[in-house]
Amino acid sequence: MPKLAILADPHSTHTYKWVHNLSKKGYEILLIGIGDKTTQLYDELENVQCKCILVRKNQQNRKLDFIKLTNLFHFFKIKKEIRAFSPDILHSFYASSYGLIGALCNVRPYVISIWGSDVFEFPNKSFLHKKILQYSLGKADRLCATGEVLKKESQKYTSKDIDTIPFGIDTDYFKPSTEKNNQPITIGTVKHFKTIYGIETLIQAIAQLKNEKFLSSFKLLLVGDGPEKENYLSLANSLGILDEIEFPGFIMNNQLASYYQQMDVVVIPSLRESFGISVLEGMSCAKPVIASDINGFNEVGTSETITYFEAGNSADLAIKIKSCIENKVSYNEKAKKARERVIELFSEQACVEKKVNLYQQLIGK
Repeated sequence: MPKLAILADPHSTHTYKWVHNLSKKGYEILLIGIGDKTTQLYDELENVQCKCILVRKNQQNRKLDFIKLTNLFHFFKIKKEIRAFSPDILHSFYASSYGLIGALCNVRPYVISIWGSDVFEFPNKSFLHKKILQYSLGKADRLCATGEVLKKESQKYTSKDIDTIPFGIDTDYFKPSTEKNNQPITIGTVKHFKTIYGIETLIQAIAQLKNEKFLSSFKLLLVGDGPEKENYLSLANSLGILDEIEFPGFIMNNQLASYYQQMDVVVIPSLRESFGISVLEGMSCAKPVIASDINGFNEVGTSETITYFEAGNSADLAIKIKSCIENKVSYNEKAKKARERVIELFSEQACVEKKVNLYQQLIGK
C-alpha cells in the first residue's frame, strides 16, 4: 500500500474530499495540519491518520499564515511526524504556507497543489513573500493547479510544468431533486461572506427587482458565514429586503446539495476567484446558474450552460435574474446541458484518477 503524507488544512472541505477519495484508492495517508481546534472528521476513514497541531490560545487571533511560517516548533514537530511515517510521496495543499513547510522537510518526491490566494495574494504582500513562494515551488517535483487561470498566474513564479487537476464534483450527490418545490421563488448563493465574493451585488440586485415590483413573494437564500455578515444584514435592512433573506449559516459540504436544490436560480457573484467550485455544484444540481464574468468562471462554464453578468454590476445582475425567471423553460434546458458538462469534464472520479496517475508516475507504479 503506497504511503502518502499530506500537509493541508484539515478543516478544509477540499482537503477532506481529496483525503477521502485517495484513501478509497488504496493509499495509506498521514494528514498533518495546523489549526485552532481538533477534528474527528477523519476518524471514520480507513488507513488515514489526521494530526492537527493546535495553535496556542494567545496565537488564535493572529494570521494563520504567519503562525505556519514562523513557528519553528511546529515545523520540527511536523518534520518528525513525516520522517517517522516514511511516505512514498509528500504533498502540500497550498503553495505558500504548507508549501514552504513541505519544501523545508526535504522529502522526495514532493508535490505542491496551488489553490488560489497562495499565488494571487501571498506573493504581493512583500518581496520576501514572493521569494518564499518561488523557493517553495522550486523545491517541488510536480506542481498542480485547479484550472488554467490559476496555472497562468502561477507561471509568473516558476518555469516548471504545471498539471491541471480541478476540484472534482460528486455528481451522484450534487444532483437534481426529485421533490416538487412548493416554496416561493428562491434565489440563492453559497459562498464565504467576504467582500471578494460580491454578495452585496446580489443583495442590491434583489432589492432592485423588489422595488420594481417584479419580485413580490420570494426568498433570498444566503448560505455561508464570514466577517461581512453584519454588513450584509445592515445593507439588506436599509434596502428593505431583510425579511425575505434566510441565513442558514455555514453548511458542511456533505449537507449542501439540499440547499442548491431549494434554489430556482443559483447566483455566484464573485469579484475574484480562481476556480468556480460553487458554480459547478449549482450546475451539477441542474439549476440555472448566473455567474459573474470573471476568468475563473469562464473556464468552468460556457454561454450555453450558464448565464454571465458583469462582475459588480447589480443592475446587470437584476436583468439576468429577471430574464431567467421569465424564460424558465429555456433556462432549465440550459441547466440540463450544464449538468452534462460537469459529468463530462469535472466529475470527482475523473479528477481523482488524474491525481492517482500523477502519483503513479512519481513512484514508478
